[in-house]
Amino acid sequence: MRGARSPRALLYALAVAACLLLAPASAQANRPLQSEAALETKAPFGPPQGQIEGACGLAATSTQLFVSDYYHRVVDRFSLAGAYLSQVALPGGPIGGLGINSLDGTCALAVDSAGSLYANEWHQGVRRLLPSTLVFDQGHESTGVAVDPASGDVYVDDRTAVAVYEPSGAPVEVGGQPLRIGVGSLEDAYGLAVAGGRVYVPDAGTGTVKVFEPSVDPAAPVATISHPFVSLVDAAVAVDPTNGHVVVVDDTQPGFEHPGASLLEFDSTGAFLGQLACNPVDGQPSGIAFDSGGNLYVTNGNGEGSNVFRYGPFTAGAVPTPTCAAVASAGGHGSSLAKGISGAPPATPAASKSPASPEPAATASEVVQQGHARVSFDAALAPKRLPRHGSAAVRLSFSTEIVAVDGGKVPQLRRVSIGFNRAGRIDPSALPACALDDIQPATTAAARAACWRSLVGQGTFSADVRLPQQSPFPSQGKVLAFNGRYQGRPAILAHVYGTSPVPTSFTLPFEIGAAKGTYGTVLRASLPEVAGEAAAITGLTLTLGRSVGSGAHRLSFISAGCPAPAGFPGAVFPLARASFGFPGATLHSTLTRSCRASG
Repeated sequence: MRGARSPRALLYALAVAACLLLAPASAQANRPLQSEAALETKAPFGPPQGQIEGACGLAATSTQLFVSDYYHRVVDRFSLAGAYLSQVALPGGPIGGLGINSLDGTCALAVDSAGSLYANEWHQGVRRLLPSTLVFDQGHESTGVAVDPASGDVYVDDRTAVAVYEPSGAPVEVGGQPLRIGVGSLEDAYGLAVAGGRVYVPDAGTGTVKVFEPSVDPAAPVATISHPFVSLVDAAVAVDPTNGHVVVVDDTQPGFEHPGASLLEFDSTGAFLGQLACNPVDGQPSGIAFDSGGNLYVTNGNGEGSNVFRYGPFTAGAVPTPTCAAVASAGGHGSSLAKGISGAPPATPAASKSPASPEPAATASEVVQQGHARVSFDAALAPKRLPRHGSAAVRLSFSTEIVAVDGGKVPQLRRVSIGFNRAGRIDPSALPACALDDIQPATTAAARAACWRSLVGQGTFSADVRLPQQSPFPSQGKVLAFNGRYQGRPAILAHVYGTSPVPTSFTLPFEIGAAKGTYGTVLRASLPEVAGEAAAITGLTLTLGRSVGSGAHRLSFISAGCPAPAGFPGAVFPLARASFGFPGATLHSTLTRSCRASG
């Protein structure tokens, strides 16, 4: 747990409060905040491990709340009032060494009316924890789990489809074939909810929540919730059992070390009702669940100094804006209100900013300026707890923004180089290679379909396009990153597609190279010169990281360790060094981060 808040954190706390007070009443959903710290985790009344480290999943019954504890590989049971009851431990004990015990730590949770508890083991499979252990859906990148309250069937989000299993673990079959929901409709799905015969799936590939009725059509959605979501990667969704309202956790600052998230509520028809007050910080992902009375529980943060929000049932009329002290304290990482939920599960891919949510203080980024260019650069590694010896799978996020200092034209970026600490490595052999010709030119959906086995990350892209017909890239678009080769060498192929001002496809190859010294792995890219200053890149965000297989056969595209000296709990290290080349100027930026050692 960190100590006193920094001056920037205090300023951020004031900014959060000001933004909430100034938010228009019409934008706030009428769901009152009842508690900012619902769980008691401190000794001697809390779990044996004390603080929860990675509260990235929730499930609720009429009397109990189940909370995932990712790094300790347990699920803690609390009363709805927040009193600790007991816990369920996963086989293999706490995460240590390479961070892999059996499958992995748990995030998303689901519980049925009989008390059977299911856990999604971080993008690897599903494990039934109660009443007995059963593992199924292995070999898929599962991102969410839910139980149909009517049938007891278990639904698993496998990103491009939803699989359905009987409580015994046997696949549910239709016409002699396993039932797969959303095939051909889902592009990149995260999170899952099942209620009233409907299946709700946030699809980051399309930026929508798709609603399926398997009894009507298992492939095509019967409804779509469209909203200007920022990022639905590692999203979470829950349905209020009392009125059918849908609440979605939207990651508003992916790629940040402590990202924000919005809680957005929709009625049963998909109409937007507003944003709940006191949004989570460190929503990557957030656990979310309703109890039978329509009370909503959401984890506020999976980093240090976080807690759980408890909202009451949806009500008519205006709801007074709360002080939201817990949000401010989470931004500063320390407060008497925080009940000690700490740690951070894997980070989410990057996306653009949300104008509706207060922005966490960008204390981790660096801003450099030379000539007419000003560049801000940020990077983060997740999870922060890594093996002292050896390495474990990680996700690496970086973002950059380019502006003109004099209010004129943004200068053209010609070269970019990003070096990463040699304690981490990129292994192109972990995944098949995608060919440039397979994705260029192509839409986002076509590129994903052609090289989905090579997909290693995604993000966003923006540019100042002045002459659309002469620009090689769109003004904004989605980025898909593929493991590939370029000019005979290993590379990350960053595919960009956007429709504004005209449909345009562009692929930027980042060659993967080795270097001596602190930064052992370097990504280098050269951009085409745009004639007549028709366009200039203004922003790029990207999160990289993917693992395939399980156990001893698990391969990771990016892995890293925390080689802290013996006796030290962690280390501060230079994470990344970047250079940006413009006509007549080259800007350099270096970022320092910290890690926590295990083993």
